Amino acid sequence: MDRKIAWTAALLLSFGSVSVSAAQDPTAPLGWVASGKSKAKGQPRLPQLQSIICDGAQCSVILSGEVVSLGSRVNGYTLTHVSDSSVTLSRGGKKWHLALFAENIRTN
Repeated sequence: MDRKIAWTAALLLSFGSVSVSAAQDPTAPLGWVASGKSKAKGQPRLPQLQSIICDGAQCSVILSGEVVSLGSRVNGYTLTHVSDSSVTLSRGGKKWHLALFAENIRTN
């Protein structure tokens, strides 16, 4: 009878340890503990250049689905320069040059 109680107790203890370990990420490195802090907001994502439309002297640009003209803002970035195939955005004293087409195009 004592053996039966010992086996039952061991079985119950093993189930308890399984439920504790299942609450953690099984792919995490050993000793790693998730922090309870939420991710801080970083810099807004750089808009994606989708199109440049020039009509005479004035050009419009499509950045991340929004039509933008020179001096306008998208996600905190200001459109400062427009050429036939690229644009320049600025934010916080920094500049980003976005090209409409990749410069390293390969042909077979």
